[in-house]
Amino acid sequence: MVMAEARQTIKIQPDLRDFRGLLKALNQMDKEANQELKDDVASISEWTAGQMRQAAYAHPYFPRQAAIIAPTIRPNKDRIPNVTIGGSKGRASGGANAGQLLFGNEFGGERNARGSQSAFPNGGFRFPPRSDRVGRGNAGYWIFPTLKAAQPEITQRWKTAVMKVLSNWDKAGVM
Repeated sequence: MVMAEARQTIKIQPDLRDFRGLLKALNQMDKEANQELKDDVASISEWTAGQMRQAAYAHPYFPRQAAIIAPTIRPNKDRIPNVTIGGSKGRASGGANAGQLLFGNEFGGERNARGSQSAFPNGGFRFPPRSDRVGRGNAGYWIFPTLKAAQPEITQRWKTAVMKVLSNWDKAGVM
């Protein structure tokens, strides 16, 4: 049996390959403009992290596990909205930390008559049942559904922040 890594985290951000041109343009801007964008985007990331924390406490199966993971959701300060989840903080009664609970709590575990790694010897289960399949993976219970629902708002806020910084930079006559 392989033990899960103690500091298991995920960083949720858009695919940066889609933003290469924009990131190159942003690199041409002065430090003040980039700092202004980072400040605006930090508020978007904080809002996103808040939405995810709120969803954790409404987890349908194992809300106590999600409550251990929720405080590890933290916004990152960057030019692209992103959050980090998991790590070695938070402990369950059995000693597992938030990073070890993260994927099982989000996507669930296998349940079958013969038992599985997600079952305790006494017949109880460590994680909720596997979430529904979507595409090549699973839908998840609270992290990814929350992000999917918030994506239009995140995108709109980020576009507004970028356009504001570009507009201010253009008005300064730098472009």
